[in-house]
Amino acid sequence: MAARQQPRGTSLEVQYKDFVPKSEWKDQPEATLFTIDLPGFTKEQIKVMYVHASKMIRVSGERPLAGQRWSRFNKVFTVPQNCLVNKIHGTFNNNALTITMPKETITKMPNLPEASITVAEKVEKLEEKKVLEEGIRKEKQAEAEKKKKLLEEKEGILRKLQEEAKAKEMIEERKLQEAVIAKEKAAARRFQEEVIEKEKAEARRLQEEAKAKEIAEARKLQEAVIAKERAEARRLQETAIAKERAEARRLQEEVKAKEMAEARKLQEGALAKEKVDAIKLQEETKAKEKLEVRKLPELDYTNPGPGSGTRPVSGKASEAVKSAEEKLSYLMVKEKLTGKGIMDKIRGREITSEEKKLMVNVGVSALVIFALGANVSCSFCSSS
Repeated sequence: MAARQQPRGTSLEVQYKDFVPKSEWKDQPEATLFTIDLPGFTKEQIKVMYVHASKMIRVSGERPLAGQRWSRFNKVFTVPQNCLVNKIHGTFNNNALTITMPKETITKMPNLPEASITVAEKVEKLEEKKVLEEGIRKEKQAEAEKKKKLLEEKEGILRKLQEEAKAKEMIEERKLQEAVIAKEKAAARRFQEEVIEKEKAEARRLQEEAKAKEIAEARKLQEAVIAKERAEARRLQETAIAKERAEARRLQEEVKAKEMAEARKLQEGALAKEKVDAIKLQEETKAKEKLEVRKLPELDYTNPGPGSGTRPVSGKASEAVKSAEEKLSYLMVKEKLTGKGIMDKIRGREITSEEKKLMVNVGVSALVIFALGANVSCSFCSSS
């Protein structure tokens, strides 16, 4: 549906709206029906006209709408060739216009050459087209004149109303415009305030969220840094402790090894010296014993006399005692160096061959002392 307005100066002038109705063809045995839907139109507002020159039917009409607007339509269609023009009639029911076009009785046409029929049809169609165009032109011209006359009549009626309504319309329009402007300003102000408040609330919410997020991130980073520092400190502490323990163990092992080496060295030196001293002492002891045995006189227990062998015996005894004391002092010195007594070594089966020899020598010395003591006792008893 197309709308078209007549250009006028004010809003009180008539405005036309073109309406294109729906139409339908129905072919029946006796007639051809053409139905047009015209909602809102009455029978008096519709005009049907048959144009003989162009063999066309023109249906037009117009009706008022709200205000100064009018709805109008103009429908033109060609009448079928086998239609009885003088029997065309129409009915208007339920907002629908039905045009009935009865059909002619079919008569047999004489046999004409096909070329003649085609040329005749073309000439007839051209003539029909020219007649149709001329009819449409004349109809448009008549319609324009009719519209012009109708508009002049309507303008004469409306001119008076325009002058009266113009001032009122301007006042009302000004009032409405002022009211609309005031309402728009209030609405704009309210909308602006709502937008500002909403933006402030949104900005506040976003700021709080950002602040909370920053605090959470800072706390998280701080906890991560603290955990990392603690882990690093624990790792460094454990590394330092392990390093210190390893260093202490290494130093302890070095000191222990050094002490053991020193002790072994001292022990080996002492043992070597003791061995040399023991060998030397043993050789000296053996030499003295041999010398003492060689110097020992034969005792005569049956014929004792004054001064008979007492002095030599006491001298030999004193030398034997001195030799035994030297050996015992050597053993005591060795016990002090080794930190173990001779009895502990004997119990622990740790006595060496040198110490065994020394023990034998000490035993021999003890026997010599006992023998000398017995000899002295016998001499003393004999002299008495």
